Amino acid sequence: MLQIGYKRSEYDCCVYVKSLDDCSSIFLLLNVDDMLIAANNMYDVLTLKALLRQEFDMKDLGAVTKILGMEIHRDRGSRKLWLCQRGYVEKVLDRFGMSKAKPVSTPLANHFKLSMEQCHKTDREVEDMAKVPYASAVGCLMYAMVCTHPDSAHAVSQVYKYMSKPGRYHWEAVKWIFRYLKGTVRHGAIFGSQQNDPLVVGYVDSDYARDLDDRRSTTGDGGF
Repeated sequence: MLQIGYKRSEYDCCVYVKSLDDCSSIFLLLNVDDMLIAANNMYDVLTLKALLRQEFDMKDLGAVTKILGMEIHRDRGSRKLWLCQRGYVEKVLDRFGMSKAKPVSTPLANHFKLSMEQCHKTDREVEDMAKVPYASAVGCLMYAMVCTHPDSAHAVSQVYKYMSKPGRYHWEAVKWIFRYLKGTVRHGAIFGSQQNDPLVVGYVDSDYARDLDDRRSTTGDGGF
């Protein structure tokens, strides 16, 4: 890629970008043996594909519909793109025995007051929690959060804090988040043009010293 004029992103070593004569850019994104190419002009995409075929055999799957557990739906007419992880979430729910759980409407209910005091202490508790796939479950929640479920960010950040020494109560909180994902399995992220309201809108909020371990405040923000 470097030999044909592309530059590797300083933020992600699997992203390559090249500036074109029309002042636009073309991007190539790699993940093992999968890749995505994005550009304003299809001619530039086809040109890059031809160059890559000269170096190795590759299979062209056409317009992307799924990658890395994300389903991609595009409406060119409205200039919108939807990302959804329905298949991924359903597999995760089945893996952790939550596929038949009752959905809930919030990522984490108010009655969950998580703290270090709830971490395992006795040998019996340590033995019991050793059988619980806590780290794997939180890792799966984090991937859904990063890709299509930013609404679960605060809840996931709370259960993540106890990865090294989780207790039974922390595991109940993880299962609650799974129940929330079950109820929002068809939800996702939408990217696109807002012709009637092109302004960027930001939101921010904070609690006050609600962290039970160190009495710190938590602040969250979002821009759309």
